[in-house]
Amino acid sequence: MKIDKNWLIIILVTLVSTIAVWWAVGFKTIYQNFDGPYYLVVAKSWYDKATIGKYFSFNLPLEYYPAHFPLYPIATKLISWLPLLNPLKSMLLINLVATAASAIVFFEILKNKKVPHALFMALVFLFIWPRMWAVRSIGSPETLFILWILLSLKYFEFKKYLLAGIFGSLAVLTKSPGILLFPVYLIASKLDRKIWPTLFIPISLLILFSFFKIQTGDFLAYFNSGDNIHLQALPFKIFDSSQPWVGSFWLEDIIWIYLIGGLGVYYAFQKDRLWGIFGMVFYSVILFVSHRDIARYSLPLIPIILYGFSDLFKRKEVRIALILLIIPLYFYTLNFLTHNTVAISDWGPFLSK
Repeated sequence: MKIDKNWLIIILVTLVSTIAVWWAVGFKTIYQNFDGPYYLVVAKSWYDKATIGKYFSFNLPLEYYPAHFPLYPIATKLISWLPLLNPLKSMLLINLVATAASAIVFFEILKNKKVPHALFMALVFLFIWPRMWAVRSIGSPETLFILWILLSLKYFEFKKYLLAGIFGSLAVLTKSPGILLFPVYLIASKLDRKIWPTLFIPISLLILFSFFKIQTGDFLAYFNSGDNIHLQALPFKIFDSSQPWVGSFWLEDIIWIYLIGGLGVYYAFQKDRLWGIFGMVFYSVILFVSHRDIARYSLPLIPIILYGFSDLFKRKEVRIALILLIIPLYFYTLNFLTHNTVAISDWGPFLSK
């Protein structure tokens, strides 16, 4: 089997850029970055309160952890049994592989859509939004989540609804917003019965909630995990600094996310109905999120936005400007990761398999 040389370029850029961050920040700080340690708590305890209380001393209620869905911790736990690995290393390895894989899938989708400069756009995906470089360098499920979304959208577009449903289920078991794929498919198909395999997406969520019932005694443990449900009844509540998880009035960057995201989704809809519908549904939900970290919550929109703005990549000056942005993006990433840490008093539970 001949491997596309463009895949190798994507893998190499992913690897080198990630190692550059690891080298500059140091692994201790990388391991401590939110929310990696919390996902390892799930991998160790499977939401069992007694186990959490015995091994971990974070200043969090025991009911908090169902906010972190289990697929990423499951993968972390399984990979950690390989030689030379432990849970801390395996959570980084999974993110590294998922990053390269999601960029490759994005590249293949763009190539299939006959988009010029598909390789360059796939490489840009690794760095834009600015938060992307930081998120893919630590313990985080974001790139795995994006990978499942891209695969689900790809196979739905090819009318392979079973695969779309399977990858959609993996998405929702990784992060709760994966459930948005189901209404997207209902809208895109105009309620066509042929898409019935996508019912696996909400069914997977119900199975997960049943697992929460077994482990915690609460079927709705996700919704009762504290102030972790950031959706509000009205949009733009993020500009109320009294809201939990906002706590700041320095929010100019949110306006730019809304602007660039909205335009990118609009342009994507002009080019591809399915991608446009997904973008509109996800973007609309983002408007109702009151959390300072909109930059992270909106990461699944990156492929949609880049596709929407794909015509810009034909311009040489745009490509040069994006390449030059690597320098400030690198220093932004180092600064962010240095400060985005949780204190760990006992590393023992995180090292044991």
